[in-house]
Amino acid sequence: TSRSSKLFLRVIPRPKVTKTTKVLGKDMFQKLTVPILLLYVFFRDFRPSEPFLTPFLRETKNFTKAEVNNVIYPVWSYSQLPIFILVLATTDILRYRPVILLGALGYLATWVVLIFGKTVEEMQLMQVTYAVGTACEVAYKSYVFVAVTKADYSKVSLYITVSTLLGRSLSSFVSQLLHDHFSISFMSLTWISLCSVFTATVFAIGIPPPKYIQDIRMNCHLNEQDQEDLTLLKRCRIQVRRFIRDITASYKSVQTRRWSYWAITCSLLYFMVGNSSQSLWKDLEREGEKRYNGYVIGTTALLSSLTSFVLTRYSRHVEQTRGWVLALLTCFMTLTILLPTLLQNLILAYACDALFNMIVTSCITISLFKIAHSMRTNFYGFVVGVNACVAGTLDLLVTLIVIDERVLGFNPRQQYLVYSGFGLASIVAYGLYRLWVVWKRGSLRSETFTRRRFDVSVAEDSGGPIDDLTDETVGDVVISNYVDDSDEEMIN
Repeated sequence: TSRSSKLFLRVIPRPKVTKTTKVLGKDMFQKLTVPILLLYVFFRDFRPSEPFLTPFLRETKNFTKAEVNNVIYPVWSYSQLPIFILVLATTDILRYRPVILLGALGYLATWVVLIFGKTVEEMQLMQVTYAVGTACEVAYKSYVFVAVTKADYSKVSLYITVSTLLGRSLSSFVSQLLHDHFSISFMSLTWISLCSVFTATVFAIGIPPPKYIQDIRMNCHLNEQDQEDLTLLKRCRIQVRRFIRDITASYKSVQTRRWSYWAITCSLLYFMVGNSSQSLWKDLEREGEKRYNGYVIGTTALLSSLTSFVLTRYSRHVEQTRGWVLALLTCFMTLTILLPTLLQNLILAYACDALFNMIVTSCITISLFKIAHSMRTNFYGFVVGVNACVAGTLDLLVTLIVIDERVLGFNPRQQYLVYSGFGLASIVAYGLYRLWVVWKRGSLRSETFTRRRFDVSVAEDSGGPIDDLTDETVGDVVISNYVDDSDEEMIN
């Protein structure tokens, strides 16, 4: 399944809606756009061949285990990051619709190459086109944000989530049923997927361009006449200046940096395990043992979506979550990664994968919610995008060092051991950070108390009124003189 689309949502500033455009958008534009977008999302995610991609490459295409795991699959990680950064930088400039169409064409090219490709180089090209499709998925989410009215945004977002869930789950269950009970080959499932993504491309072409899009932050500095005169080069310059300004303003909060750490950690674990899960299942499969890839992936999609819904529904409890909760959940995640490698049982691997996806979805949902809650500026989408780029960069480095045949070239079981080690290292790093925070907090309090006693003694020697040096006054003086903004947040 697509990994980047379920994790990272870039929130684009809501456009300024006038009375005329509001009526136009609600009565004409929106009623036409939403059904087309829902059909596009459903057919794009209805890909019955995806749960059996690794068996298809190894059994139907006759590629070796090393070629699939260490030569073909790593190309996705190498391609995803630069394409994702390019999409984030150009989605606003290109006004969403061309990027949506590019993503649909990427998926279409992926399944064309899967069917007709025969060499390793062609399968590597398939991974590049798949990276184009997954990276461009952020565009349709941004498109929804600017294309519907504020009153209908939550409802339309729910419709799209249901459509995505229905496409992924139904395709997984259908693929398993067709393969088990009707002896449909992997090649036939791939042809069905190709027809589905072709239908999605047709609907992508039919998506109308947004009728009203204005960037709020740009409106703060430019009037409407100036915006009309902006060339593409000027828009690019504005984007670069905005990026430099936003990245310094977004991470000032200690809370933002802390929860971004967990968002990056959990996203990286999700990427790494998602890239290797089918390869591990294939290795653990005994001769003649029945596969349940479709059932597992379909059930995992349902459970993960249900987990996100419950956490969103009870957001008040999520707001009270502390960092140690995510550390504990990461311990369980590490255990679900480690157990299949040690016990080498396919059914256990299926169960651990479902449990892992539920936990990692919970951690990412909590992290994103806490980041939004801690933000002092309107750069939530920007922070999520930067965190996605950091996680993608780390995934690229891990893939290059651990999986690529030119370096270590580990097999799936060894890869899982590395992933569990990374999870354990992230927990230890957070524990050391918390110990440092406790030590620094104690030092600050001790310094504040010492400083207050010094000020009181100075007042006594000078004959000044001691009563004027209250705890609140001295505390403010000490904090302002000896504690920076980040330390103040840490104390609070």
